[in-house]
Amino acid sequence: MNMEQAFEMALKNIAKHGDTDIFPFPFETHVFHDALNKCKQFLVELHNNFDDFLSSYPPTTIVTLTQIGYTGFRWATQIDPFWNAYYLSLIISLAEQIESRRVPECEMSVFSYRYGWDEANAKLFKDITWKDFRTHSIKLSQSSEFVITTDIADFYSRINHHRVENALNRLPNAGDLPSRIMKLLTVFSKNVSYGLPIGGPASRIIAELALVLVDENLTRRRIKFTRYADDYCIFCDTKSNAYELLVLLSEKLFNEGLILQKNKTRIVTSKEFRESSGLLDPKTTTSGNGNVSEEQKLLNISIRFDPYSPTAEEDYEQLKSAVNEVDIIGILGREVAKTTIDVTVSKQAINAIKALEPITREGAVKTILKPENLEVLAPVFVTIMRTIKGVYEELDAEGKNFVDNSLINIFEKYSHLLSVELNLSYFIYALSVKNTQRKEEILVEIYDQKSSSLIRRQIILIMANWKCFYWLSDIKQKYSGLSEWEKRAFIISSYILGDEGRHWRDNTKRTWTPMDSLVRDWFADRFQKNRTIPL
Repeated sequence: MNMEQAFEMALKNIAKHGDTDIFPFPFETHVFHDALNKCKQFLVELHNNFDDFLSSYPPTTIVTLTQIGYTGFRWATQIDPFWNAYYLSLIISLAEQIESRRVPECEMSVFSYRYGWDEANAKLFKDITWKDFRTHSIKLSQSSEFVITTDIADFYSRINHHRVENALNRLPNAGDLPSRIMKLLTVFSKNVSYGLPIGGPASRIIAELALVLVDENLTRRRIKFTRYADDYCIFCDTKSNAYELLVLLSEKLFNEGLILQKNKTRIVTSKEFRESSGLLDPKTTTSGNGNVSEEQKLLNISIRFDPYSPTAEEDYEQLKSAVNEVDIIGILGREVAKTTIDVTVSKQAINAIKALEPITREGAVKTILKPENLEVLAPVFVTIMRTIKGVYEELDAEGKNFVDNSLINIFEKYSHLLSVELNLSYFIYALSVKNTQRKEEILVEIYDQKSSSLIRRQIILIMANWKCFYWLSDIKQKYSGLSEWEKRAFIISSYILGDEGRHWRDNTKRTWTPMDSLVRDWFADRFQKNRTIPL
């Protein structure tokens, strides 16, 4: 595969699916969609002058905590969108070679992120999911007495760069691409010799390469196992054999600089394993009368919906029909009544709200936004905020008013839910749909208090969309002190200021990066057709 093909694939993938599954989409995804050829030409120029670009316009990153459960957190990284597109392009150009080094798919042991480009949907991975991994694991457990369940501790953040470089250099036709990838990883990790940015497809492909030797060690010994990313299941006939295999896996991972998560490592009977996996096995997850539970019905529905599909209208009607046959409000009521929610069930129920009939949808929205319920649903706060933004315009006036007051109440009385930066980011995202004076005051207060480029950049774009001239004019005076992320947001926001913005751009464009100039050119054309700022 030549690099121009890889550039186009990377841009199409990001334009359709975003740069990560963690952060809100940056507005640059619109640039990739609207000006794909210009962006591809830019990546060609970057590739041909890689070292110059790396020294003159090095990648900037946003690193923040994301919530896992009630008290767990992990670091996530958002890379400058243009550098992220280049990083993904390098990996895509090697992806077929990397896939050929992995345990073959037909072995039904390694399920995660199997590469297979789908041009029609701009997808990088085949439709093999975590649920497929768990379903096959349940099947294998039926012919074993014991199952080891475990996962790798801090997987992405512990991956050793030297081991990755060795694995990349073993690929038969890699050329100088491993060197370029390693230079980028060094910048992304701030000169630390381990760790991958979490959340994007490029790092997922590298992470799978990092486990090839461990997978081969298990496969060549004919050990019966399944793996999805950092999750392992190993199937054994005796408990003593299970201990031996657990030691073996620990040794092979240690050779790669990785260790197992102690508090998630268990040896259980196959029966216990199947019982704990009940929600993925309709035969074992039933209501009292022997019927499949509402939770299982919900999990059996694919909530994913592609509005650009040729059959989008029919697909959506089928989704609505399936979702409305499930008691979503009942499921949510049972979840919030618990001390600890089932995150998988809760996420699926909240995502399903978008497909509910209007009356039921409004009831579900009120359920998840009740203050006492928000506390219980804290681990899925991001999912709640995404859904609220997605359904807001479909609510009636009373529903919109309820949402607006609930969001303001979260800020004023439950601000601890916003102490995680990513939660705050999605809260701002939900807040942005409609301008009110109180919301404006909240955004000004957050901007003045927070130093995060992620948060401040979002607020710049929202205030521009709300045409807050007084605020934008003031920020213009502070442009030189803004982060690179904020500066690029202000460049497009300056169009809202009319002649004042035009004079400002004429006086400052000499200080812009090539990426800034590309964004300005794209937005100048877009603004003539659609005078809104993309969020």
